Amino acid sequence: MKYKFSLTALLVLLTAFLAVPFVSGGTDAVSVLVQADSVDTAVSIVDAYGGELNEQLAIINAVSATFPHYMLDAVAADARTVALHNDDDANVAGFASARRTERLDATFPEVMGVDDVWQERIMGQRVGVAVVDTGIARNVWNARRIVAQYDALDEGTRVRDPHGHGTMMASLIGNNTHDADGYMGIAPRAQFIDVRVMDAEGKGTYTDIIEGLNWILEHKDRYNIRVVNLSLLGGINSPYWADPINQAVEELWDAGIVVVAAAGNAGPDPMTIAAPGNDPFVITVGSFTDNYTPDDTSDDYITPFSGAGPTEVGFVKPDVVAPGAHMLTTAPNNSVWAKANRDARVQGSYYEIAGTSSSTAVTSGLIALMLQENPEMTPNQVKYALMASSQPAAYEDGSLTWSIFQQGAGRVWAPTAVLDPAEGEANAGMIPGEPYVGPAVFRDGQFILVDENGEPLAETEGYSWVGGYSWVGGYSWVGGYSWVGGYSWVGGYSWVGSTDWNEWNEAEIWQSGYSWVGGYSWVGGYSWVGGYSWVGGYSWVGGYSWVGLTPFEE
Repeated sequence: MKYKFSLTALLVLLTAFLAVPFVSGGTDAVSVLVQADSVDTAVSIVDAYGGELNEQLAIINAVSATFPHYMLDAVAADARTVALHNDDDANVAGFASARRTERLDATFPEVMGVDDVWQERIMGQRVGVAVVDTGIARNVWNARRIVAQYDALDEGTRVRDPHGHGTMMASLIGNNTHDADGYMGIAPRAQFIDVRVMDAEGKGTYTDIIEGLNWILEHKDRYNIRVVNLSLLGGINSPYWADPINQAVEELWDAGIVVVAAAGNAGPDPMTIAAPGNDPFVITVGSFTDNYTPDDTSDDYITPFSGAGPTEVGFVKPDVVAPGAHMLTTAPNNSVWAKANRDARVQGSYYEIAGTSSSTAVTSGLIALMLQENPEMTPNQVKYALMASSQPAAYEDGSLTWSIFQQGAGRVWAPTAVLDPAEGEANAGMIPGEPYVGPAVFRDGQFILVDENGEPLAETEGYSWVGGYSWVGGYSWVGGYSWVGGYSWVGGYSWVGSTDWNEWNEAEIWQSGYSWVGGYSWVGGYSWVGGYSWVGGYSWVGGYSWVGLTPFEE
């Protein structure tokens, strides 16, 4: 029988959410996603079992439908059903940043080096950024820049963003209000595509999120949608490839749209990357803080809340880190979030917030700048250049201050990413829609990197991690000699086992030692790497690699 699992989504201002499998039975109606080989087949399944059709989701060959509980086993057992997912929702419980100033001066653009890019008159002109969130409230700073709006909730509300989170993300991406050093958003001339998938309480369902992503795919050319910002997260209760939102974002990636996702706020423990940030294709962003000293990088640090890797199938995440604490942004004063967080108000409609949602938004703005200057870049090229230009934290002896599972390639650095991008392809040898596993395993009490045969990679001792978190100072943020130096692992091992999720038995456990316990919804003692062969689909060449901490030479 197919393994049925519950999938939920919530704003990244939440801590991690643990999903649980649904249980069939009873007469209460339940909303589910039915996947088949086509939308037409999925519709016919709904009709055959007397379900009520809600939405058609062509991007993943699925429909959203409502059935009585007692019908779910029959729907799941139908030979035409590829997968059946619950369509639960979750609640927003955001957090604000501690306010320390009443000045309207955003420092994060300077911390990212964006002011150097602005001097070249690069501000994101004509680049469309889709904000998939709670909506975007109209304001002076976004006047005539919201070129399209789509509401997946079908509520007909006149309030553009009753919750407030989406407006805050859009402000970080591209607020064109001047402050002491430039602008209060990263890409002050980018165009916004407002895709509302979360309601006034900050709740959203997979149906609405995927409907929004489906609309983006259908309208990407009309509105020049080059970037999708996903400052939201879902629980992990399956391999990434079985998650329908991940399937949708890979379709966008394959169509030429850069997808930027949050790492999540459940750090600093390992394996706390949220969906869809756990998808190996997308750009997953963690958080660091400048510690209120924007001109001094020596006291910056990875925020403890920032989600850490590896992912549930062994990929190194996050890919990069970006500012994510005391972020100055705007929210409608009458919004749900603003009313609940008056202590975070600086003045007027400006508030300070924190979270990997903010880090994701500023990275989306940076990518808009990259695509204005380099419009022919593909998503894989953008990801490669962004990571290759990032600056990791390292001690004088070259050892990393934080694990690659915490800081990824390092902090984003706009001047190099935009004005002198490295040439190369991330996700080498990988095809969207195909399942892959990464090189990270847990063995002998630490996370290490292995080859396709499960053997530890040579010269990667500096990348092992026992899961601890420390901030002891005495390091610098330096470019050019980390795992993104000049050669990196940029692919994934092919998965050749069954993609129908079943619990593996003891005989199928591979020697990695991974076990589904902790912050995920697995309850068994089996490993993530059973029942398949390590063959093909990976590459140890490209722009950067885990081959030691030697200085990178141009």
